[in-house]
Amino acid sequence: MIGAIALAHGDDPGLRSLLRPYQVKTLEAIAACGTAAMGFHEDACDACGDRRLVPNTCGNRSCPHCQGRVRAEWVEDRTDELLPVGYFHVVMTLAPELRALAKVFPRVVLGAMMRAAPEVIASLCRDDKHLGGEVGQLAVLHTWRRDLGWHPHVHLIVTAGGWDASRKRWLPAHRHGPAQTPFLLPVALLRAAFQRRMRTLLLKAYREDAFAIDGPTTFPELTSLDAFTARLNVSIARPWVVRIEPPFGGPVQVLKYLGAYVGRVAITPKRILAHDLEAETVTYTWRTNAEPDKPQHATIPAVEFLQRFAQHILPPRFQRIRFVGLWSTAHRESKLRHVQRHLATRPQPSTTPPAPPPTPTPSPPGTTCTCCGLGHYQRRPGPSPRPSSTERRRLLAAMRQGLRTNTPSQATTTA
Repeated sequence: MIGAIALAHGDDPGLRSLLRPYQVKTLEAIAACGTAAMGFHEDACDACGDRRLVPNTCGNRSCPHCQGRVRAEWVEDRTDELLPVGYFHVVMTLAPELRALAKVFPRVVLGAMMRAAPEVIASLCRDDKHLGGEVGQLAVLHTWRRDLGWHPHVHLIVTAGGWDASRKRWLPAHRHGPAQTPFLLPVALLRAAFQRRMRTLLLKAYREDAFAIDGPTTFPELTSLDAFTARLNVSIARPWVVRIEPPFGGPVQVLKYLGAYVGRVAITPKRILAHDLEAETVTYTWRTNAEPDKPQHATIPAVEFLQRFAQHILPPRFQRIRFVGLWSTAHRESKLRHVQRHLATRPQPSTTPPAPPPTPTPSPPGTTCTCCGLGHYQRRPGPSPRPSSTERRRLLAAMRQGLRTNTPSQATTTA
């Protein structure tokens, strides 16, 4: 659905004037995904040998169609790295005063968030007053609210305990309160540490002229170091939104969370209710935390919808998923495996549910052979050449022209 919207309205001059080149390029890739503009590859039935030509997908990390499959594969690959312990879900949100700055300078401000959030958790957890061990962390950056508004925040999955390397032992999270439930860190302490670390990183970026490199200086607070420091001081004087959710169970629950938070980009296609070609509008839905059972609806111009979606497309090579601590790449084959072996030899608490037996993965829809009805189409090995950039633009222009010429008086496409 998003590809159809990008194909129909992605060449709007007003829209392109509001976007950065990499955002325009991404929208063009999404528009071409699964069409002749991406070229074709050949599938063959594994039972009867019937062959068919299938359009290539774009593979862009912001494409909802492509990321659905990639997300499932990514989550499956993570099963070997999970620890048989409980986990916390931590959310750290950027202050409202800095969100406009983050939109213009995403690489600097969002990069600082992705660095500061796991750093302060790791630092506080290493302190003997709080835990005294090294935790595993998975940080995922989201920049959106459910209504597609700009709202940068970091989701972190953190182990409910840490590894004490000096004593070769696992330290479970401390227990607090009347119910004696495990808790990661005091929220007020974590919030203050996150705000101070963000201030330090952003001031360092200013001194290194990172803001001048990433875009034009259109903010009064960027005119001098004193003005920028004053702006940051005002921001951290107010408490930022930081949450630590109660601990949930073991690997099964973690995989469910990973599937929900990793690979999502702004909106899923099923939330788009209608795309009216004639009226050039899009209707989509979302739910609020206050009223989760009452869906909200909005109908907006299609160009505005694409602009809202495109603002969440991150700069090239920006890492929005990061592994820290026990899950860092450097530790996976050494410290992580050692911790896994240690935890495997100790009795597991009854609160950690056992992992269910693996179930066979059903074949993706649309892969059953249309000729024999018994086999499934499999991609044949070999090259699948894609059109050049010039040819792709020509094909997209032709498809757009045909779409507008053949649009009926009432052309509404529903999800």
